[in-house]
Amino acid sequence: MATKKKVKVQPAYMIEEPNYLFPKYELKNTGTRIIYSVWGFFVFLGAALVTIPFLWMLISSMLPLDRIYDPLPALVSKPDLSLDNFKKAWEIAPFTLYFMNSVIVAVCVVLGQVIISAMAAYSLSKLKPPMYSVLIILFLSTIMIPFETIAIPLYLYMRDFSIAGLMKINLINSYWALILPGLANAVNIFIFKSFFDKLPDDFVEAARVDGYSETGIFFNIIMPVSKPIIVVVGIMNFVNIWNSFFWPLIVTNEPGIYTLMLGIYKIIEEGQPWNIVMAAVTLSMIPTILIFAFFQRHIMKGVVFTSLQE
Repeated sequence: MATKKKVKVQPAYMIEEPNYLFPKYELKNTGTRIIYSVWGFFVFLGAALVTIPFLWMLISSMLPLDRIYDPLPALVSKPDLSLDNFKKAWEIAPFTLYFMNSVIVAVCVVLGQVIISAMAAYSLSKLKPPMYSVLIILFLSTIMIPFETIAIPLYLYMRDFSIAGLMKINLINSYWALILPGLANAVNIFIFKSFFDKLPDDFVEAARVDGYSETGIFFNIIMPVSKPIIVVVGIMNFVNIWNSFFWPLIVTNEPGIYTLMLGIYKIIEEGQPWNIVMAAVTLSMIPTILIFAFFQRHIMKGVVFTSLQE
């Protein structure tokens, strides 16, 4: 009986790549300085467009209601910032419940998406199943169809959910209605496939010779070297699910399973002051900010690798 050997793969993202985006030009040249100045202006403009709304929201969440519409002058003339709005925002609605609902849905969807998308991508990349081209076209077609187009049919399917027509179950107003539609994503499949295509086939063949099954190859060889891309896909989808509003609005009308975004929408409907709303929105952003802060290095590795072409 052949003894299985541990096959080690050197992650391709660890290979040093030249800096194509910002090469070291000689700044003594006038033309180069002008180019860098123009680039700097647009970088500053882009940063301002992204940052100013966030700063307005953050400052407004700590100001009295009568001062949030002109926060910067108010902040300079009388900086009476307070955290009371955050406490009020957390108390006026069951935000702990909404927060936990969002965590449950986002974590379940991300885990499902990573496993299902990675397995589908491995099959397309390394196994080349029959009707390979047809499958690629089908996956591409799902990307081209807006979600709003299929929202109503998907809602009806969740209402009359069945497997092979054996039994109908109404999944509306349940976690299943929030989780199941997000478990497969063609974009994620193509991201994983692009990563797997760049991994050498020799390692897969060597593992097969050593007695590994395709499942063993996937979990013991492919997935360990795919950590950067797993982090990228996981975080992108976590943020997407965390901020999701349209689908939860359609399939849930029970406060017990409201997600955080839907809970914020409900307090707006109730006519809560905008400084309280801004405080609630600020609180909802904390998890995504922390995730980006802690996983920034892995995100950059994955993004850089997927952007490089052999």
